[in-house]
Amino acid sequence: MKEKPNNLSLSGEFYLNNRDYANMRTKFVQAWHTVRRLDGHRLGKKSNFGHPSYTQWVIDRAMSFGLPYTLPRSLSSTFPYASLPLPPCTQDEYQERLAESNHESAAWKRKYNEAMLKIETMSGQLEQNDHHILKQRRQMIERDELLLVKDRLLDRYANKKKRMDFFSGAQSDSDDPSV
Repeated sequence: MKEKPNNLSLSGEFYLNNRDYANMRTKFVQAWHTVRRLDGHRLGKKSNFGHPSYTQWVIDRAMSFGLPYTLPRSLSSTFPYASLPLPPCTQDEYQERLAESNHESAAWKRKYNEAMLKIETMSGQLEQNDHHILKQRRQMIERDELLLVKDRLLDRYANKKKRMDFFSGAQSDSDDPSV
């Protein structure tokens, strides 16, 4: 919409779908059936933004009813638009502005290249750290496997020694040590 709607056609009606003593539901249905549809050429050119006068009307109407309106007030028509730079009048001015823009462009390219180099360096460091961590994990797994083998060998040795100690005694079953 380009401007605020006619207030005569607007009225504040609410239908809560509870008790319908005044037969409001049928009135709403009839009102929606009487809406006139206009052709695209009669409506005008479509735009993706609300015009400032309409937006201001919506904000003011919401505020008058005490409703919160989340659209910031900076989008209203109270703020002037930013002025565009004037085109250069002479060739010298044009050359000067061109040189300034080229210098600024080169500075931004330099900053971009520095940032990309920093990103590549950091990604290389991350890859090195990942490789180092992977190497440490492999070493830990190898150590754990060696420890398991060692524990098994120790268990075998301990069991063998217990058996040898049991059978190596000079006493027989019939001998009574208390006698």
